[in-house]
Amino acid sequence: MLTAPLAAPVLAQDLFAPRLYVNDRAITEYEIQQRARFLQVLRAPGNPEDEALKALVEDRLRQTEAKRLGIKLSEADLTAGLTEFAARANLTAEQFVVELGKAGIEGETFRDFVAAGLLWRQVVRARFLGQVPISEADVDKALEAAARPKALQVLVSELV
Repeated sequence: MLTAPLAAPVLAQDLFAPRLYVNDRAITEYEIQQRARFLQVLRAPGNPEDEALKALVEDRLRQTEAKRLGIKLSEADLTAGLTEFAARANLTAEQFVVELGKAGIEGETFRDFVAAGLLWRQVVRARFLGQVPISEADVDKALEAAARPKALQVLVSELV
């Protein structure tokens, strides 16, 4: 009976103990549980815990690459991203966080999820911007082709 009260602090410590390291950055059991709940709320396919672990590993790798490239997310970009994501559910970012809280999900989980996605967008833009050469002539040609009326096409089989 005396060991039960002592077990609660041990469980709490295990909850925040690193479960996995990715590039010297820890992923805790707490983060995995939070992301799994978040994925359940989003109705993501697959086993929530497995998908959460996979997503968190990918997030850490993406964050490492962003750091390597010197890409940082501004507070304004993050706020816009949170607002955009919450708008998909016809809610404000604050309302979305409240609804997540009802499901036992911390606002930081939502914030981290969106931040990782936004950082990765910026990494991809930085990496591939300017690698696809498109001239003004190419743009004009594409606009003309889109605006040009389509010619009537008759198949020989229709004539027979």
